[in-house]
Amino acid sequence: MGCGCYSHASTDKDILRVAVFGLENSGKTSLVQCLRTSNKISKTFKNISTHGVIAVNVHLNMQTNINLLIFDCGGCKHQRHIWPHLLNNADLILFTVDSIDLTYLNDAKQALFDLLTDESIIDKPLFVVFTKSDKRKNININQLEQALDLFMIKDRPIHKVLFSSITLDGFTAISTWFAYYSHCKLHGKQKEIIQ
Repeated sequence: MGCGCYSHASTDKDILRVAVFGLENSGKTSLVQCLRTSNKISKTFKNISTHGVIAVNVHLNMQTNINLLIFDCGGCKHQRHIWPHLLNNADLILFTVDSIDLTYLNDAKQALFDLLTDESIIDKPLFVVFTKSDKRKNININQLEQALDLFMIKDRPIHKVLFSSITLDGFTAISTWFAYYSHCKLHGKQKEIIQ
């Protein structure tokens, strides 16, 4: 656990700060690992535990160089009290939802809406990443969106994607969003919803 900054970045504008939230076992740390390495996770880990916050420097080398500082925030109920303290410097909010464990959708919805009440992130783009999409066939993203009441979120750009750390489905979409918002931050352009 710790904090760091990207050593090759010359200014704060060069680094896109991404705060990753979600319930315990929703795939946050696996997603961060995939972003860090740009590789699939070869096996499923049971209950990777993050106590507190882990800050990870990530350099995505797509068509442009993207420097990310990702905060992987613990999702246990007793750790969520620290979430608001991590929002002040975040450029993007990424919220993971386990797409196969439907019993926790109400808890995920409550945690998400509690998080979104913080005034410091009122205009920050939100990425909702439905994880573990390789585990179940015929996942209906529209049903997941409705169960979380995502249509109620009107104060920010919102993006949704199915993601698998085993197959990397959804990885390109997430990387593309990071590239877009990194460009917006670097060049001071207004953030717009991209399709």
